[in-house]
Formats: sequence, C-alpha cells, structure tokens
Amino acid sequence: MVTALVSGGNRGLGYGIVRRLANEFPSSTLYSPSSSEKLTIYLGSRDLSKGEGAKKSILADLSTTTRDRVNIEVRQLDTSSHSSISALASELSPGLDILINNAGIALEGFDGNVAKQTVATNYYAVQDMIKTIPVKDGGRIINIASFAGVLRNFGDNIRDRFRESKTVGDVDGLMKEFVDVVNDGTWKEKGWKGAAYATSKSGVIAYTRALAKQYERKGKKVSVFSCCPGYVNTDMTKGKGPKTLDQGAETPVYLALHSTEARPGEFWSEKKPMDWELKNGGS
Repeated sequence: MVTALVSGGNRGLGYGIVRRLANEFPSSTLYSPSSSEKLTIYLGSRDLSKGEGAKKSILADLSTTTRDRVNIEVRQLDTSSHSSISALASELSPGLDILINNAGIALEGFDGNVAKQTVATNYYAVQDMIKTIPVKDGGRIINIASFAGVLRNFGDNIRDRFRESKTVGDVDGLMKEFVDVVNDGTWKEKGWKGAAYATSKSGVIAYTRALAKQYERKGKKVSVFSCCPGYVNTDMTKGKGPKTLDQGAETPVYLALHSTEARPGEFWSEKKPMDWELKNGGS
C-alpha cells in the first residue's frame, strides 16, 4: 500500500492536493498495474465532519476506475497541537510514502502576536510534523511555501544570513529573532520585512534546504522539497487568486508522484526549480 498524508486537506489548496493525488496516482511511477496496490490518502482535518464532507465531495469527482485504486481516510489533525500530531503518528507505522505539509495561516495585521502565531503555525508546526510523523526510506516530504518568502525586500544582512544558513538551528535562530524584533519594534532598522506570512515562508524554504543537508549527512533516504503553488483562489487569498485549486496542486503533486529530476532541498514552482533569492511573487 502506498500512503500519503495531506495536512489541511479539507479545504482550499489541501483539498485540491488530495483530489489531484487521487487522480494522478494511476499514471505515476508509484502505481503498478500488475498489482492490486492502492494509494491511501490520509486527509488531515481539524474538524472531522468537515473532513468527511471533503472526502465525499472528492470521491464524487473521481472516475469509477480511480476510486477503485484510491482510498481516502479522514483523520483528525491540528498541526498546532503536538498531541494531535503524535496521536496520528502512532497509527502510521512503519511510515508514509508521501507527507505534504500544507496547513498554514495568513493573519491580518502585523504585530508581535501576529508574528508569533504565524511563525508557530507556518514554521514550527512543519518541523513538528516532520519530526513526529514517520516517513519511509525512499519517501518524499513536500513543504508548501510561497514566492512571498523570496529574499528580496530583506536587508542585505538578513538576506545573507538566510542564504548562508546551513543547519536547522541556524534557521530556528532567524525565526526566533524575527519574532523578538517585531515584539520590540526594531524589525525595520534591523533589516526584516514587515510581513509575518512572507517571513514564515522564507523560514520554510531555508529549513527545507537545511533539512535536506541534514538528511544527507545522516544517510537518511527521504527527499524533502519546498514549493510555491502560485496565487490560488482560496479563502486565504480572499478569492483573488487566478489559479484554480487543481492548478495550485500541480507542482506539489508533481513532486510527490512524478518528479525524478528534483534535488532534495530545492524550492519549486510551475514544475521546475526556482531561485528563491531573485523572483518577486504572489502566493
């Protein structure tokens, strides 16, 4: 059995990712026509009833042939709660083939509380998922990031520190400093962006790069990538994104099911690796 977990899978981009995983699995290298092996997708949702509603809607969209090759199982998952993550991890032994860290927030305003909440949900919760949820050798982890997290608009000193970060600890230090300087009001003079969501996604991209290096040093055979889905029409973008859910899911699902050329640690968009230092961008 091939297994995948999508956090925040009951709506928005996560919903699109679950649906596209189901539709594309039969054409992926993970599917063997000669076996009866299925893809089981664990749809992570804080609210089980909303998760079940999403499952019903997705299954109704699938062809009969695809439904025969895919199972969707709803699981309670609040990525801001370690106990919720741990409870789910206990039933996923010996591990997943695919982990897609999609859940995240984009809060209005900019102050110490917004910075703290955003970094906790968009950055530290991704770490907690990866540390706690088992992934098999040969498995793939995809962290949803954003072009909002590119290194433009930081001061040179902060941009250099992100670029030169080699370890997870280096990136943790940057994220802690960001929250601290927003709290004390010195963020601008010290070279930081006045945007919590964007900075949290810079952290996700840098963390993914550092984690890939850590895995390589330790000989861990799990590939980890970050990607930007683009500016997708979701509640988070207030319906302003020009991309459909299916279009937004294209790159994360490509990395999960199809890509053989992606190198661990890379940041992708539009099904190709991108330079996170240079491009301005949307979502």
